[in-house]
Formats: sequence, structure tokens, C-alpha cells
Amino acid sequence: MAEKAQKRIQIKMDRDLYRDATAVFDSLGLTTAAVITALYKRVVVEGRIPFEFKLTEEENARLNLIKTVYDSKVPTLTDSEEIRKYLNGDNSED
Repeated sequence: MAEKAQKRIQIKMDRDLYRDATAVFDSLGLTTAAVITALYKRVVVEGRIPFEFKLTEEENARLNLIKTVYDSKVPTLTDSEEIRKYLNGDNSED
């Protein structure tokens, strides 16, 4: 049987992410190439990416907290005296 032509794929990826994912693949007895090939096959068969891109509840909560803090009207306090005045309600100018 004739060997199919191969295509090399190169990407740049966060080193820690690669290491962590490869550890999971290894524990499952899979290579990175096998996982990528399986993903591509599912994309072809289903005509879509076979999973959703969405935030987890924790990621969504963290994002909402960041937005709330960013949108708050709390001043930036840079030293202990400013913090003391703010907490004591002394917002008048000296």
C-alpha cells in the first residue's frame, strides 16, 4: 500500500502548557502527533471544532470581578497615610 503524503505542522506554544499537556498524553499512552491527528479527524467528520470555547464558571467569575474592580470609583492609594485617610472617611484636601 502506498504511503500517504505527510504535512509538517510547526507552532509556537507556551513551554509549560506543552509540558503539562504532554504529561497527560503520556499517561494516556498517546503522542502529541496522535492527539493532533485525532483532533483533525474529528473536525473533518463533524465539520466543526468538536468542543466549545467558553469560560468555566470560575474564569467567568474572575473576569467579572476584574471588570467590577476596574469600573469601581475607588481611588488609587499609594501610601499608608492615604489609606488611613480613605478608611477614616477623611477625603478633604489639606
